[in-house]
Amino acid sequence: MTKYTAASGADFSDADIETWANEAEAGFPGARFGTSSPGRPVSVGQDAKPFTLRLDAARRAKLEARAKAEHTNPSQVMRDLIDAM
Repeated sequence: MTKYTAASGADFSDADIETWANEAEAGFPGARFGTSSPGRPVSVGQDAKPFTLRLDAARRAKLEARAKAEHTNPSQVMRDLIDAM
């Protein structure tokens, strides 16, 4: 039986894949799915506009490391830093 590792670091096997496939084919019995809305969620208001910032590799690495440590994304780290000003 083959072992796999997900991007999140979780290990799974062929048996897990088979279980997931059976659940999907059965329509995920007992599962509850919330409503969905198309498009990207609005996180900062309807009038938000993209802002581009060029960073060298060292600064980008710092930003990525902080985002990972805070379990968020680089955009949210930057919003939080601006809000703290």
